[in-house]
Amino acid sequence: MRRFRFVYCYLTVLLAVALVGCDLIPSGPEEPIANIETIIAGTPSATPTATATATATATPTATPTFGPSPTPTATATPTATPLPPTPTPNPALAGFGYCTQTAGFIAGRFSAALQEVQTSGNPAFEQLDLLFDLSPGSPPLSATVSCLAIADALLVPAPAALNAPYALRIELAGWIRDDRFANSITPTISFTGTRTLSQALMLVDPQADVGATILLPLAEPVPFRVTLAPNRLSVAVARSPTLGVASDTLRMPAGSPPGRLEPLYMLFDGDVWQVRPQTTIAGPGMVGLAAGAVNLTNSAETETYLAVSPRGDYLAFCRAEPGLDPADAVLPVPSTLWLLPVNGGEARPLAQPGVSCAEPVFSPDGSAIAFSVDETGAIPTQWAIYTVSVDGGEPIRIEAALDEWSRFRPQWLSGGRLIYRVESPDGRSSLFLRLPTGEVLDVGADLLTDARLVVRYRGFGELVASPNGDYVAVEALRADDPGADLLILNSAGQLVERIGEQRVTLPIPTATPTATATATPTPTPTLTPTPDGTTTATAVVPTATATSTATPTVIPSATPESLPLLPLREGPFWTRPLGWDGDGQLLYLTTLCAGDLVQDYRLYRWRGLQRSELLATGQSLGSFGSATVRGRQLFYTTVDGGDEGPRGSQTQSQRYPTTLWVWDFESGGRAALIELVRGVRMVR
Repeated sequence: MRRFRFVYCYLTVLLAVALVGCDLIPSGPEEPIANIETIIAGTPSATPTATATATATATPTATPTFGPSPTPTATATPTATPLPPTPTPNPALAGFGYCTQTAGFIAGRFSAALQEVQTSGNPAFEQLDLLFDLSPGSPPLSATVSCLAIADALLVPAPAALNAPYALRIELAGWIRDDRFANSITPTISFTGTRTLSQALMLVDPQADVGATILLPLAEPVPFRVTLAPNRLSVAVARSPTLGVASDTLRMPAGSPPGRLEPLYMLFDGDVWQVRPQTTIAGPGMVGLAAGAVNLTNSAETETYLAVSPRGDYLAFCRAEPGLDPADAVLPVPSTLWLLPVNGGEARPLAQPGVSCAEPVFSPDGSAIAFSVDETGAIPTQWAIYTVSVDGGEPIRIEAALDEWSRFRPQWLSGGRLIYRVESPDGRSSLFLRLPTGEVLDVGADLLTDARLVVRYRGFGELVASPNGDYVAVEALRADDPGADLLILNSAGQLVERIGEQRVTLPIPTATPTATATATPTPTPTLTPTPDGTTTATAVVPTATATSTATPTVIPSATPESLPLLPLREGPFWTRPLGWDGDGQLLYLTTLCAGDLVQDYRLYRWRGLQRSELLATGQSLGSFGSATVRGRQLFYTTVDGGDEGPRGSQTQSQRYPTTLWVWDFESGGRAALIELVRGVRMVR
């Protein structure tokens, strides 16, 4: 799943490069005639969603100390059916999907000439075949193919040149820039016999010595499939999309809006807002739907972080000086910790032991606040953890050590313990646990490696502690490939359960012997302008031929016809904690695989050791922002866009329209509360 990014500059230079050694064979008279079975199955249906049961595993046999007891009441399960009906799979689209697909061993480089570009199709899909002539002794082909929105990716200086909102990106990152490469490039190839595939645009970075990218413009996102044979890369594209509005469960209302809402607050546009039920009155940049909002701070300053006390009587936030763009609120600018009584009273500054504050969090009993402090303002920022009583007084630095570790993202655990992330300038990462006695334990070191001391994780992401402090959910960022697992730790920092990781074994490569072969005469196309300004290729057979002696090439074992995809692991790409409900059960979101456009997600509830209940499945063209759980209500934000790269983690960008939702797990009601023109920084 490794992604390679290129700087696509100087595109105009490439427009003068002529194609030598490519033969375009459009579909049309040569398009294969589908058999009766394929025609019957020709109309594509929705991409099949894996059928999952409500319980991930069998009845647990663990001791009662591992995980909360199951909720005895039946009202914890929504009355509305959350899972959409499983679509009937289309046999002709087996293996198609929206996730990034990898073919071959991406780490290697190869030398080859692109000999032919072919298109063909049947009623369900169209296919592009790239036929290469590998140089003697060259490693095998490799490629990564992904679907993306042109507006969300800086692909070319003028994305309008693609004349399409979406594209398939074929990254040939290992293609060596030798003479055979240079003779294989053309800026644009047009296809006249296919509808979904209209053209191919080839891009190269003139400052690099390896790699090329081929873009296939698409009018709408459609599933695709990649296969690889020794000299052929095939990309099949469905003729019709398999997702729609009904595919995105968390963006679909269900039942009636909840009759009441748990107290909810959000950071929007640099102010703290309270979500108000029974009204649709909201502030600038908002549209009230099933609820409204009122500005609690309405100050010239910018509020950057927010926390709510366990009893809901206080809000703690960090306030920066005027002039800070709320979209840049993650920057360590000078700021002060403030406290605001919810039921009346003026906000007051509580502490400023250093230059700036971040990430305040109340203790389980509500008597103290832990927060991160930038003590010096130096770059890179080195954070320390402080605590302060809600009644005021001198803030206390929880560690006296002055070392290379930067300490941040604190979470309270039971018994007065604090767990937090640490990072060093050389890239090391861990989790520290501070005991009430002042002793500090490194509980993250053993989590980063496996039993053989092989590095499993490169660091940690979000930390979310349960309300009573008995457990903490931790995002663990994988070291060997992108994505994150979810670790459940108890209050002693011990691992209770690991969710998400499922390793698989790669096929063992085998040598494929080849003999001396005479190369096929390479047609040299001449480029003919078409009325739309693109070009089509007319083959001109050269007068000379060439022979070459091929050496054994190592390729993975596969069927004689094609090489299957080679995933490094199965299971979720990203597993993200959302929050703990009033019964001590964790709600978490998984993204099944990496994709730059479509997020294929599952929503689960962790009910104890080896007991995860599936609540919802869906596919979305957007992403998800901040979320929280209050009582038995899940509040979350849906974002009409996403950060560059694979979807899965919380979206940080504030530039996309956002909608605040609630899902009440007692009534089963799910409703959109407020629409916002920009992103919500935090929901608490």
